[in-house]
Amino acid sequence: MALGQRILQAVWRRRDEAGQAELERVVNEAADEQDESYTAAVLGRLLRRALQDDAELRAELAAMLPAQAAGSVTITASGERSIAAQHIGTAITGDGHTAPRP
Repeated sequence: MALGQRILQAVWRRRDEAGQAELERVVNEAADEQDESYTAAVLGRLLRRALQDDAELRAELAAMLPAQAAGSVTITASGERSIAAQHIGTAITGDGHTAPRP
């Protein structure tokens, strides 16, 4: 089962019947939406509200997330002229540009 599904199930279990109905309605509306950024925003707001006053839910969801090794960093760049860096100063990815002078 995907992480997102497990998160939604955890939120679902902690809601009363009315809250479960609201969650189902919001998730169904988000699933029907063609704009992924809108869907992510709606689900993000829903999750923030669920986590706001529920320390136990925050702990449960934090336990679901993969632990990152101390000091490890993963950076991925994909596509033409992509830039990826942990720390970056000036980055120029176009033709005919010169670096700005300090």
